[in-house]
Amino acid sequence: MVKRDLYRNIIITLIVVAILLVLRFFVLEPVRIHNNNMSPILPNKTQVFAMKATKLENLDLVAYRHNGKKYVGRIIGTPGQSVVSLDNVVYVNQTVLKEPYITSNQKNYLKTHDDDFTTDFRQDKLADKTYWILNDARNIKEDSRTFGAIKKKDILGELKFKYAPISDFGFIENDEAKLENGFEPK
Repeated sequence: MVKRDLYRNIIITLIVVAILLVLRFFVLEPVRIHNNNMSPILPNKTQVFAMKATKLENLDLVAYRHNGKKYVGRIIGTPGQSVVSLDNVVYVNQTVLKEPYITSNQKNYLKTHDDDFTTDFRQDKLADKTYWILNDARNIKEDSRTFGAIKKKDILGELKFKYAPISDFGFIENDEAKLENGFEPK
């Protein structure tokens, strides 16, 4: 009786471990935010899960890798689109991008600085499987303004769920900006 219970518990444990490993390697990528480049939506020390193999669209929050280091940002341009920033206004395919997610960061920055919050840039038609990614805190320029377009193979996944700190536990809310810009939320 005891031997049978021991075997059953070992098998259950192995099944649970196998399921967790499959989820980790094929579905989820844990990401820890190490700076305030996506504040206030994702402040420093927030821990999130990135969903692998999702269809990437404008304004999705993503984790990506550049030169072996992980970064997080917001997709501003997708393959085939042009992205331009001029005088703190971002245009996607010559249409103004409404960015409610940067309002508080921009106001705070402009109180103490005379230069542009979003530095001017121009990215003509993005190549296949490349994305233009910007931080919500535009004064932190570790994004496509420095790295150039990010290849799809370097994107770890779309940020979907916060699991730490426990007070922020839950899904990441990101539909408001998509709706304002006429993009269909997933």
